[in-house]
Amino acid sequence: MERASRTGLAAAYTAICIIWGSTYLAIKVGLASFDPFFYAGLRYVLATVAGLVILRASRVPLTGPPARWIPAFAVGVLFVAVCNGMVFWAETRLDSGYTALLMTANPLWIAFFEVFVPGESRLSRRGWLGLGIGLVGSVLLLEPWRSGRIELGAALVVELSVIIWSATALWVRKIRDRYHPFALTVTQMAAGSVVLLGVAAGRGRALVGPVSWEALGGLGFLAVFGSLIAFAAYFYLLAHWPASRVATSTYINPVVAVLAGWLLLGERVSMSMLGATAVILAGVALVLREEPQAAVEEERT
Repeated sequence: MERASRTGLAAAYTAICIIWGSTYLAIKVGLASFDPFFYAGLRYVLATVAGLVILRASRVPLTGPPARWIPAFAVGVLFVAVCNGMVFWAETRLDSGYTALLMTANPLWIAFFEVFVPGESRLSRRGWLGLGIGLVGSVLLLEPWRSGRIELGAALVVELSVIIWSATALWVRKIRDRYHPFALTVTQMAAGSVVLLGVAAGRGRALVGPVSWEALGGLGFLAVFGSLIAFAAYFYLLAHWPASRVATSTYINPVVAVLAGWLLLGERVSMSMLGATAVILAGVALVLREEPQAAVEEERT
């Protein structure tokens, strides 16, 4: 594996922390104008077109038999169509900041799945304790006993998207050496956009209101930064870091999302939400204390 520079890794990690933390606000703004599946699909169509231009200019190859790209297309269906489609739909019912807080369970699910994947980290008793604490925090954040406070169904959809994303991230690590990170970025976005637009066509609608300049700005941000730049940085990190380490960006994403939602959209931030998130992060901290040895060994290969 080609050795990565610390500066490049730090830049990529910073990018996914800030950019993906900001996407929740951009999604929320755009959903006032667009159907969630059409909005998500249009985002990735625009990003795919721009990505193909960049690939051609940078001479990154998209060569080989079609069968070679089937795993990349499958990643797109899972990451882009399924996971992003779920989040876009859920944000029609949930605040952007709260949606981002639900994502903090990502490292917990990755740590759990790593137990069953050869060559990845294993949990000790402390790690399993952290996993349990984190899942308790997730339940506290969902607040299923307080009907009417949030839409539990939409929140559970977001949590399911986290589980699918976590399992897919580990799979990406297994196929990472087959593709250039940016080639994987573009091909998976192309596959996901086709599925999303197909769902939107089946629903028979594209718009839910007048198209505002804010919605168009959000679309542009999602296509360029949230898709092209962030996914390229994410796949680059997965090629050099353990998935659980990359997933720690989900601690910072909610901070960005909550602040943006509070400042720009006036979204609610309650003490119970912050307390539940603190419980989740305490569990994550215990899990990650079991991971570094495996990570160090992998970085040296």
